[in-house]
Amino acid sequence: MKCFTVHSYKGGTGKTTLAANMAVILAQRGLDVGILDLDFQAPSLHTLFGVTPQTTYINEFLVEKKTHREVLTELGKTLGLKGRLAVGFSDPNVEAIRTQLARDRKWHMQALSQLLNLKQHLEKDSLDYLVLDSAPGVHYSSVNAIVLADFTVIVAKIDNFDFDGTLNILDGLYAPLNKKTYLLFNKVVPPLMEEPRRSTMKSTIEEMFSAKTDLIGFLPCYCEVPLGMGSEIHALTQPDTPFIKSIDKLADRLEAIEVEEAEEEDA
Repeated sequence: MKCFTVHSYKGGTGKTTLAANMAVILAQRGLDVGILDLDFQAPSLHTLFGVTPQTTYINEFLVEKKTHREVLTELGKTLGLKGRLAVGFSDPNVEAIRTQLARDRKWHMQALSQLLNLKQHLEKDSLDYLVLDSAPGVHYSSVNAIVLADFTVIVAKIDNFDFDGTLNILDGLYAPLNKKTYLLFNKVVPPLMEEPRRSTMKSTIEEMFSAKTDLIGFLPCYCEVPLGMGSEIHALTQPDTPFIKSIDKLADRLEAIEVEEAEEEDA
């Protein structure tokens, strides 16, 4: 089983939308996939997948109140996918979020042990992929998601806020953990995707980041995404759009990373 985290320096990069669509696309290919909402500060997978409020959440597994099977929802057959899709939702209730925000370092160390236990269970269940949607930034829960994964896809936007922030977490978070990363730029305005601007942009970014991470690609800003109001998986509802075709190519690269042991990809 290959496990990867989708992370970002700050919110608003579209990482959750990307994580959910990547998981669905992999399952559409007949692969067995799990996806966990580890953004305990702002859970949103339940909204994207359009599920009713759950009675059990990952939060309860972390405090050993529920088993791993009790906190996972199988959506593969429901969504008409070729493979399995096991989704672990995080509790969106305000009190649950407040409780998570108040957790200290010691608690999160124990939570990491539980997450490793969950990962082992899913590996025994013969999953091909485990996708982790983490909280942005450097919160303890984000660190746990990074430690848990084989590699991380860092999602950023083309602006100086994200450039500076991403460089900071690469140096201050990923380097000490010695974790493999791939950098994906999302919501790139269309004019920057056209030559010669695209080549100039790519060269500039490679100069900034090539010594610290591998550039895996650029995704243009697509208007159909916000039209979904954050409540649909476009791989299911609009599979022929340029947005999904771009993520489909990204999924090809993720599969190549698995097969070729994290061999560098041409961005």
